[in-house]
Amino acid sequence: MEEPRSSHGHRSRDAAAYGSRPTIHPLVSDVEMRGPWTAHIEAMDQTLADRDPGAAARAWRTAYSSALCNPGWLGLLTVARAALRLSAIPGLTQEAIARAGETCWIALFRARQQRSLNGALSAAAVFDVLGDRAAFEQSMRVVEALANRTGDADGADRARLFIERLADKTRVAEQAP
Repeated sequence: MEEPRSSHGHRSRDAAAYGSRPTIHPLVSDVEMRGPWTAHIEAMDQTLADRDPGAAARAWRTAYSSALCNPGWLGLLTVARAALRLSAIPGLTQEAIARAGETCWIALFRARQQRSLNGALSAAAVFDVLGDRAAFEQSMRVVEALANRTGDADGADRARLFIERLADKTRVAEQAP
């Protein structure tokens, strides 16, 4: 079973345990927000705990539909992170990772449209967990453009801090045996 890897090639902690919760970069707070998708994600988590992959996948698809109907980006990122938990199921790994990436792209586009620096940073963090370097770099370009366009000095500082922490993470990962 192939597991998600960070952009630095290390095994993601998200798929370390069947049904574990995804780990997002510590600079970006937990983006999960209650909404119409919440009950479906809770059902997915329960069916993961019960080791019922078919029911878990169905619950995820319903959560995805609910988040897609909502105009914001938060629900989509919550659902993308939930897909990472599905990737721990043998036979669903590749599909779950693909769905997480696709869902994260939609969230990034919505965050850009809504001029949400937090949304773009959160999407970048998910892309990093997925190990999708190209998507991560594109999302960071969106972050930079949003910070410049909005003139948000605090946002620009958060973006720089986020990049610095990722660079630190890369240095630590490269030094690991």
